[in-house]
Amino acid sequence: MEEFIWTDAHIRWMSDAAKKSKLYYWIAERIAAYIAPTSRVFNAGGGLGDLAIWLSYHVEEVTVIENDPKAVAALRTRCPQNVVAILGDVHTYAPDKLYDSLVLFDVGGAEETLPVVRELSRAKTFVLADRDTAAGEADLRELSETLKNAGIPFTYELFEQEHIQPFRSREDARSYFLSISNRQLTDEALDALLETSDDSKLPLSYVEQKKIGMIVFDAANPALKKPII
Repeated sequence: MEEFIWTDAHIRWMSDAAKKSKLYYWIAERIAAYIAPTSRVFNAGGGLGDLAIWLSYHVEEVTVIENDPKAVAALRTRCPQNVVAILGDVHTYAPDKLYDSLVLFDVGGAEETLPVVRELSRAKTFVLADRDTAAGEADLRELSETLKNAGIPFTYELFEQEHIQPFRSREDARSYFLSISNRQLTDEALDALLETSDDSKLPLSYVEQKKIGMIVFDAANPALKKPII
C-alpha cells in the first residue's frame, strides 16, 4: 500500500486532533477487552501514538514503531513512562522476544501483516483498517478470506466511531482537505463541513463518523508458523 508521507502540517493536525477526539480512546477500550493487564503490546500504524498512549492505561507496556524521525520525535514528547517509541520499519524489526499482543493499524492486507505477526506476536493479534477507503476494505477482506481458508479462527468487528479534527483557522482547514483528500473546497463547501466552538486556539472542527474494521485472531495458532499465502 502507498506509504504515508509525514509533514509538519500532518503532525500538527494529528497533535491537535489528540486534544479533541476520543477515536483512539474507544478503539483502545475495544482492544483492552481481549487482553490481560500484564500484557506487553506492540503497535504499528498508530499515527502519533494516540492508540498506544490510550492502550498504556490498560496494559503493562506498549511499544510503538514509526519510520519517520519527525513523527517519532513528536511522539516521544508525549509518551507516558510505559510507552516506548522506536524509529524503524515494522516489516524488518526483530524483537528480543515476542510480544503478548500485536496491534496493526492500516498496515496492509494478508501479504503485509502475516509475516509481521509471525515475527512479533505470540498471542492476541489485532488488525485494524479504515473502512472509509477502498484499500482498507480490500485489506480486511483479503485477510479474513486468507484466515478462513487456512482454518484459523478469528473475530471480525465492524464499528463506527466519531472523530474530531480541529483547526486553527479556515486556511488551516482548507489546507487539510487539500492535503488529505485532494479537495480544493469553495467557501460554501468549507462552511458546510465545519463546526465552530468557543475555543480560541482551535475554533473550527470537522466531525465525522469513522468506519473501522478490526480482525482479532491468535498468533499462537500452528497454521501461522508457516506462510499461508
